[in-house]
Amino acid sequence: MITVDDLTPGRSLPNPIVVEVTGVTWNPRQSQRAKLDLVDMAGNSLQLVDYDGSETSVTWTEGHRYCIADCNVQPSRGHDEIVLSPSKKTQIEHLDEPESVTRILVVGDTHVGYRHRPRHKKSSGSYTVDNRETFRQALRRARNTDVDAVIHAGDVFDHNTSQSDLDTVHEEVTRTCEQEIPFYFIRGNHDETSGRQLLHRLTAEQSKCCRLTTEETFIHGEGPSAITYGYDNSGGQLPQLSPDHYLRTLPMPDLLVIHDTPYPVVDEQGKNIYTSEELDLQDFLAESTLRPDFIISGHMHVGSKGMVRDRNVPVLTTGPTAPINSSTEDNEPSTWLLSISGTTPEIDRQPL
Repeated sequence: MITVDDLTPGRSLPNPIVVEVTGVTWNPRQSQRAKLDLVDMAGNSLQLVDYDGSETSVTWTEGHRYCIADCNVQPSRGHDEIVLSPSKKTQIEHLDEPESVTRILVVGDTHVGYRHRPRHKKSSGSYTVDNRETFRQALRRARNTDVDAVIHAGDVFDHNTSQSDLDTVHEEVTRTCEQEIPFYFIRGNHDETSGRQLLHRLTAEQSKCCRLTTEETFIHGEGPSAITYGYDNSGGQLPQLSPDHYLRTLPMPDLLVIHDTPYPVVDEQGKNIYTSEELDLQDFLAESTLRPDFIISGHMHVGSKGMVRDRNVPVLTTGPTAPINSSTEDNEPSTWLLSISGTTPEIDRQPL
């Protein structure tokens, strides 16, 4: 098997090369699906740029090995590191036995239609933001990364929408569902009449487009399924579930999707991430028959991961997919990859 020392920039691989992925950056540029840091089996560093048109359809995973053949070799700009550039002829074999995992792309606060807000009602730096494009990027990522489902935590739309905004959401959700990737959503406080009507129309047209409610929804994948519940924006008053809704005997995690300010959620230092007491999750968890293993929340425009204070329940706040918050702290537009291989899901941030 060859190593980096056998490669010549400007030519194709002379033979297949085995590499291990040490880092993945998803969608670093418009035409790039992913940029990877690799090492060959001799420990030499190299990179790979996975372009949208290469049609590799590989779910790149850090720490895993891949055998690559029929791939172009290029020099990296600015230094001597080798860069692999796949084409439609490139063959890639995943050498490590994939773990049985259910993967869910989590997104929130896409606010399609934000561009119609008056300038004085936009955060600085977001005057020219077009959330139609960032919605496309998020759903395209779902289709390109072999996920089992998409969960949207509310505010698909902003409060003003045009026909073009509605058409964009309709087109992207339809494409995603037709690729056998279910699209689950809840309503946010900005999802008003025209947006709600479009989402309702999609649920009628696409069997894989579904609004999450207090009735349990099963999300299936290659790994464990997840029992998922959803509450639309409640203004701090989450409804309670009756005991017959709760299926604790099933060996799968319970996900709760909300669109409120989660409180009290603390970071690793035990400090409250948000100060608003609008929604008290401690009271809800004490009184509800539902015992979620993981809580997903939209509404706040700063993405974060935390834990309900004094309770072992992780909370993900999605943040937006576009830079529409004036906060400079942790204000990177993102999607999130939720991986389920047991009863405790793992979450990874994927900057857009």
